[in-house]
Amino acid sequence: MRKTFTFTLLFCLLFSFPAASADFYDALNRPVSIAPPPQRIVSLVPSVTEILFELGLESRIVAATDFCTYPEAALQIPRVGGYADPSLESIILHQPDLVIAAADINRPALVQKLEGLNIPVYVVHPQTIETTLDTITKIGTVTNAKQKGEQIAAEIRKRIRNVQQQVTSLKPKTTLECVMLQPLTVAGPNTFIADIINIAGGINVVPEGPSRYPTWNSEALLTVDPEAIIVSTYPGQPSPKYFFDNWPQLQAVRTQQIIEINADWIHRPGPRMILGIEALAKALHPEIKLDE
Repeated sequence: MRKTFTFTLLFCLLFSFPAASADFYDALNRPVSIAPPPQRIVSLVPSVTEILFELGLESRIVAATDFCTYPEAALQIPRVGGYADPSLESIILHQPDLVIAAADINRPALVQKLEGLNIPVYVVHPQTIETTLDTITKIGTVTNAKQKGEQIAAEIRKRIRNVQQQVTSLKPKTTLECVMLQPLTVAGPNTFIADIINIAGGINVVPEGPSRYPTWNSEALLTVDPEAIIVSTYPGQPSPKYFFDNWPQLQAVRTQQIIEINADWIHRPGPRMILGIEALAKALHPEIKLDE
């Protein structure tokens, strides 16, 4: 009975999309035909879920991943599983007219299967502050909320300029961002986090290497000896407050520059990244003044 139902639903999905559609190009330069405006959106990306809420489109989100936890109302949205391994069947059962995925966390095979069912999949790939702002405006465009998307991006740019203008004359501080503490995993150059550090008036101490997020030992940590260390608290991870007490010789420990910042603010390329930029800028340079 279950197989018959699923087959019937798949058949209906294959032939139920309206002919009138608009063509868009996603972050991978793939043409995506979307019937505007999409009314049933499945978000496979936590930051995209935040963007959709910021655009005022929460009523159109019919499903999201287990990790789409902000804002609080997002917790009430039906789930399709983790963003790395969402349930194809669950996505299909929500009858989306648009699925939004991410190039770096959703498998290409999933995208291909959804497209094979005539379900439009728009792929995002924000890796810097600028491409995140571009993602916000483009999601606004494909959801028929272009003006609101441009407005959100413009307001974030304004606040970024305010930070940059104030830190540009100050001495940048050498900074290390720890993605995880056990094992000690750090953010290298050419990452979203490195971009935040640069804008906030810091210098990322992690050198170029084969991995964008390398795992370090204590020797590497002591060698770079950063002026500031950014950490975030995660369930199951040691307390950042005590973790670095193992290395009292670090100048960041001596000067109490172990900076705790909400992980979502600096790890999710979405609207709240400006909170991470401002929080880090203020921590690195307490003398600057930011709008409350």
